[in-house]
Amino acid sequence: MSHQKAQSGITPYVSRVDRRTTLAWLGGAVAAGLAAGAGAVPGAAEAAVVAANTLKGYGTDPKLTHPDKAPWPRLMTPAQLQAAAVLCDFILPASADAPSATALGVPDFIDEWISAPYPAQVADRPAILEGLDWLEAEAQRRHHAVLLQLASADRAALLTSLAAKPTDPSLNKPHIFLWRFRALVIGAYYTTKPGFKDIGYHGNVALAAYPGPSDAVKAHLDRELKKLGL
Repeated sequence: MSHQKAQSGITPYVSRVDRRTTLAWLGGAVAAGLAAGAGAVPGAAEAAVVAANTLKGYGTDPKLTHPDKAPWPRLMTPAQLQAAAVLCDFILPASADAPSATALGVPDFIDEWISAPYPAQVADRPAILEGLDWLEAEAQRRHHAVLLQLASADRAALLTSLAAKPTDPSLNKPHIFLWRFRALVIGAYYTTKPGFKDIGYHGNVALAAYPGPSDAVKAHLDRELKKLGL
C-alpha cells in the first residue's frame, strides 16, 4: 500500500467522462439554470476572453458527434483536478443509496464548466481555479503535505473551516469559492440519473396509464368551484 493511500485513504482521481458527455452535461446544466448563481460579472480581462472566444464556441447548434473537435481545451491542471475531486467528495460523498460525486465524474464537469468561453463560465473561472490553488497551498502551509496526502481529520478540518462566515478577512475569497463550488457540484450531480434517483425524481418516465386526480384533489376542486358559483 502506498504512503499516500495509507495516510489519506484517497485514490487519485482519474478522468472518467469524455468530452461529448461533459459538453452535453454543460448544456443541460445551463438549461437547468445552474448559471444563475454564477460569480461576479467578469471584469475587463475576463470580458476580453469572452469576446475573443465566443466565435469559437458551439453556438446554438453543438455538434456533439465530434467531441474531439471541441473548440476550447480543458483548463484545470492535474493538481487542480485532484483538489476539485477531493472537494467534490467532501461535499457529496457516497452513501448507501447514491454514488459519490467523483464516481459520476463531477470533477470533469467542473473542469468543462470553467473552461467554456461563455460569460457565466468565464465569470466563475478565476474564483474556482484560484480557490483550488489556495486549497493545495493551504494544505502544504498547515500540514506540509499535498491535499491528497492529508490525514482525514486534517483534510476535513481544512475544508470545514471554509464553510462558516470567516472572521479572518484573508478567508473571504476562499469562503466565496467554496459556496460557488458547492453550487456547481450539487447542480451537476442532480442533473444526472443517479442524482434524480437520489431525490426521488421520476420525471421523463412514460406512464402506462393515467390514474386521474385523487379523491382529495377532486373534493378540493369541487369546493373551489362552488365558491365561484360554478
